[in-house]
Amino acid sequence: MSDATTVAGVTDVDVAILGCGTTGLVLARLLAMEGLRVAVIDAQRIPRPFPRATHLDDETMRTFQTLGLGHLEERFSLAGMYRFYDPQWRSVMEFAFNKGVTDQGWQSDYMFHQPDFEAVLRGHAHAHPGTSHFFGWNAIELTTPGEGSHLRVEERSTGRQHMVTAAFLIGADGANSFVRGAMDCAQTDYEATHRSLIVDIVPFVRKENLSHRDSFIQAGIRNPLTFVAMAEPLLRFEQLLRPDDDTAEFESLQHVYDLLSPFLNPDEYRVLRADVYEWEAAVAERWSMGPLFLAGDAAHEMPPHLGQGMVSGIRDALNIAWKLGRVIRKESPRELLDTYDTERKPHMTEYVKLAAQLANEVEDMAPKGAEAGEEVPVTEREALRPRLGPGIRTDDAYAGTLSAQPALADGRRLDDVAGYRFAVLGTADCLAGLPARARESLESLNAATITADSEEARRWLETLDAAAVLIRPDRYLYGTATSAQQLDALVARLKTALTEGAR
Repeated sequence: MSDATTVAGVTDVDVAILGCGTTGLVLARLLAMEGLRVAVIDAQRIPRPFPRATHLDDETMRTFQTLGLGHLEERFSLAGMYRFYDPQWRSVMEFAFNKGVTDQGWQSDYMFHQPDFEAVLRGHAHAHPGTSHFFGWNAIELTTPGEGSHLRVEERSTGRQHMVTAAFLIGADGANSFVRGAMDCAQTDYEATHRSLIVDIVPFVRKENLSHRDSFIQAGIRNPLTFVAMAEPLLRFEQLLRPDDDTAEFESLQHVYDLLSPFLNPDEYRVLRADVYEWEAAVAERWSMGPLFLAGDAAHEMPPHLGQGMVSGIRDALNIAWKLGRVIRKESPRELLDTYDTERKPHMTEYVKLAAQLANEVEDMAPKGAEAGEEVPVTEREALRPRLGPGIRTDDAYAGTLSAQPALADGRRLDDVAGYRFAVLGTADCLAGLPARARESLESLNAATITADSEEARRWLETLDAAAVLIRPDRYLYGTATSAQQLDALVARLKTALTEGAR
C-alpha cells in the first residue's frame, strides 16, 4: 500500500474506486492521467488467475491505446468464424467474428487474457505516486456524512482496518456490488437469467477440430454447448443448464471429463476453472447517489452472447473519468456528473436488451441444419454502436455517435495526437477561418486542434457532410460543423455547457 497520503489510518483522496477488475483499473489509470489522487480497493491480493471476460473490440482497443497499452495487442489473438449448429452438428448459420481493421484503427475483435491485462494495470497503480492501493482488503462500512464518502476497509490477512475518505466513490465491484447495496438501488430485470457451466482449459495437444480460431454454439439440445477459442492457447466450453439441473452435478469432475470427451482425452488438458455461473440481464435504476457512482457490472449485467460485458464497463470508465477531472479541478459544476447517468444508461440498455434476447433464443432454439447440397447461410454481423443518451452533445444527426479514428498524414492515429481530451478535427480551410475567440475557448478547454491532412481523415469528414467535428475525450462526437462559422458556434456551445452547466 502506498503511504504517500496515509496519515494515522486515514487515506484522503479525490476518488476512491471499490473493485479492481478491468473497469476499476481502467478508471484508476484514467483518473491518474487527469492528475487526481486515487485510491483503489479490491478483495483480491493478486489478480484472479483465470479469465472472466475473453473478448474485446476495436473501440476498447482505442481505450488501451489512450492508456499507453496498445503494445499489448501482440499478446491478443484474432478470432475466426462463429458457427451455429443443430443437434446433428449440421451448420445452420455462420459469420466472420473478425472483420479486419475498422474505422477505429484496430482489428474489429480480439480474444485476450484478462489476468495479464489486470496485472499490467495493477502495476501502474502501484507505481503511480498519486494512487494508493489496497489489494487484499474488504469494504466493511460505507457512510456519506455531508459531502464525500467514508469507506472503512479491512485487510483480509491481518484484520487491520483503515479509513479511505474521498470526494467521490465509484463502485466497480461487480454484480453483487457493496456500493449498490449501500445506495439501496433496485435493478430493472430484462428476464434472461441463465446458469452456465464454464470450463476453461489449457490443452497439451493440438486436435484438428479445436486447433483453428473458430468458435461455435450447438443448440437445439437439452444443454446447449458453446465453444470459444480464447487467447491462445486457452479454450473455453460453456454448457447451459436448465432450471432443474443440479449445479453440483455439473461442476463434478466426472461431468467435466464427459463434456470434453468428444474433443479431448482427460490427460490432454489442464482445467483452469469449472464453475457454474449465473448470468443476469439487469440495469441499475440509478447509477449515482450523492458522491456514490456505479460502473461496470455493478451498474449493468448481461449474458455473454454479445461479448460486450467487460467492454461496456470500460466505456463507463472512459465516460466518467474526464467529467470527474473537470469537477474536482472546479472547471465544471457538479451537475456535469449528472450526464453520466443520462448518457450511459440508455446507451448500455441497448446492449443488455439484445444480449438478453440472444440468450433466450439460444435456450429456445430448435434449428434445422442445411439439407444435403444446400449452402450454409452466411450473415454479415454489423457492430452495435448505440447513440449516447442526452448530455454533453448537440442534437445533430451524428452527435453522440462513436467517432472514427483515421490515420493522419504523418502516420499517427488520431487519438495519439488528441490524447484524453476534447479535440477538433477539421479541414485546413475550416480551421483557418476559425475566429480568435473560438481558438481561445479551445485553448481554455485544453482541446487539441487537428488538421485533417490525410485522405482517410478527409474522407471520414465527407461521409458526415462536415468540414469539422468536435470529439469528446471518450471518443464520442459532441457535434459536427459544415463551416468555420458553425464550428465557432459549436465551440461556444460546448464551453457554455461545460462551465455553466450541462445543456
